[in-house]
Order: sequence, then structure tokens, then C-alpha cells
Amino acid sequence: MEPDRLRVLRLRAVMSQEQLADRSGVARDTISKLETGQRRAYPSTIRKLALGLDVKPQMLMGGVEYLDERPVEEAEKVSEKPEADRKIGF
Repeated sequence: MEPDRLRVLRLRAVMSQEQLADRSGVARDTISKLETGQRRAYPSTIRKLALGLDVKPQMLMGGVEYLDERPVEEAEKVSEKPEADRKIGF
């Protein structure tokens, strides 16, 4: 996990280290060490931090954020339309 990535995502969520610690269950000291690069994160820690930040774990690993991604529920609603409502062509 990139140290700057955690700090940027935490600040984007407008959270202090203490608030993230409360939401994620990861100790504030651990968050501080992860942000400064003094410690590496276990996969379970990455998952907890992602939940606390309300992001996908890949975001903490340097993944790409797709802002136009629809939530799963919304994507399923689109696929539930009857065939008669779909128009094909120009």
C-alpha cells in the first residue's frame, strides 16, 4: 500500500486519523505508521481501512477510481427491463 494514498483518501473523506481508527477498528498508531511508510499493511488491515473510508480495497493499493461507475443495484435495474422496451438500431 502506498503511504500517500491512505492519507489522501482519509483527507478526501474529511476524517482525522482518530476518526478513521474508530470507523475501521485499526489503531490510530497503526494508521499513522502506514501513512508515514514506517509500516506495511496486512491484507486484513487494508480491508478494514477500505470499509472505514467507504472505498474499495483496490483504491488503497493504487487502483483506478471510476467516478462514472453505477452501484450494483442500479446496474441490475437496467438489466431487468423487458425486451419490448429495448430499441435496437438508429
